[in-house]
Amino acid sequence: MLFVPALFWPVDKPPEGEAWISVLDVGQGLASVIRTREHTLIYDPGPLYSAESDAGQRVVVPYLRGLGIGHVDKLMVTHRDADHAGGTASVLAALTVDEVVSSVIGIDGQPCSAGQRWVWDGVVFEVLHPLAEAYAAAGKSNHLSCVLRVEAAGHRMLLTSDIEAPDEVALVQRYADRLEADVLLMPHHGSKTSSTPAFLQAVGARQAVIPVGYRNRFGHPKAEVLARHEGMGAEIWRTDRDGAVRIRLGAGGVGLSAWRQEHRRYWHGR
Repeated sequence: MLFVPALFWPVDKPPEGEAWISVLDVGQGLASVIRTREHTLIYDPGPLYSAESDAGQRVVVPYLRGLGIGHVDKLMVTHRDADHAGGTASVLAALTVDEVVSSVIGIDGQPCSAGQRWVWDGVVFEVLHPLAEAYAAAGKSNHLSCVLRVEAAGHRMLLTSDIEAPDEVALVQRYADRLEADVLLMPHHGSKTSSTPAFLQAVGARQAVIPVGYRNRFGHPKAEVLARHEGMGAEIWRTDRDGAVRIRLGAGGVGLSAWRQEHRRYWHGR
């Protein structure tokens, strides 16, 4: 009988109409999980670490299993770079995934393209980028990054993967005043090729989350990019400092929390 609570311990679920987004700490790369009351979406399964190890195996799958989730409604692999797509095979092997949406040629599933829209448990999801015709043009994979907007009770988060300045210009031109969001997943890990002033102005986010590796070799996020976000009034959250960042969107507003703040250990220091 003593094992019963361990086996059937209740796991928190978002209320109807609310979205919980977790930007996981996977080093230099991106892995995030979006949950509504009855649905789960993985927005990038994280980086490949070596021939034997990746973030899907080491972080994403254990995280979901810890929540009692073995079924994923949608896996979105935003583009082919290994720091975003490296965990794909591990996730597909370990979990039941209903649908794969991706800009990566060679991954079974449908391509992500602007205009795709669905509603789960009162939460609205919409793909804003890339355009369907963009797949015919050769170029950097970053320019095909799937951009996803999540809206719950009038509050929004914009997840941008690795878009760069030309893509930001295109988004501003296409959507004008519809880009506004409360929370922004900072484009391209805070690279100087992204976060243009016009784009940040259009989004107007008061919270910016950076998925970034500790002392990464690229020097992300760049100081001038951080200054640009802070100059727009955004509070900065970063996975190398804060650990996993959790975002709640819902009728109660917008709430952010950091794993290392909520679960601080003595060895973390100040």
